[in-house]
Amino acid sequence: MSNTVEIRKKYFWYVNGDRLALVENNPSADDNIDSISKAGMTIRVEYTTRPIKFTADLTASSELPDQFHEALCYKVISDLYKLPGETLNLQLAQYFDQQYMLQLREAKKYASRNKVSGGYIKPWSF
Repeated sequence: MSNTVEIRKKYFWYVNGDRLALVENNPSADDNIDSISKAGMTIRVEYTTRPIKFTADLTASSELPDQFHEALCYKVISDLYKLPGETLNLQLAQYFDQQYMLQLREAKKYASRNKVSGGYIKPWSF
């Protein structure tokens, strides 16, 4: 038990942009942290992947699985029907919200079934 506590006090992690950084406490370093100096340690990282954000580049493809592209359309249509003006139609907005929520539920089931385990972390300098 004490070994686990010592490890938690010595090693830290943080996210820098889209990268995961693993560091160790080093009082002699300038900012008190340094790259991990011990080799051969086994670590387990559990995470949830997120698709890249959409940009103005319409030629880029989405990382969302094809079967859930329709859910994105439902959400956009629902939001458009909620805008004030000629398109305001709360009944249709509610219908498309329900369709979106059904697809979202299926997407969450899909995500929980497709867990990936294993792999290696390649050292990278920040």
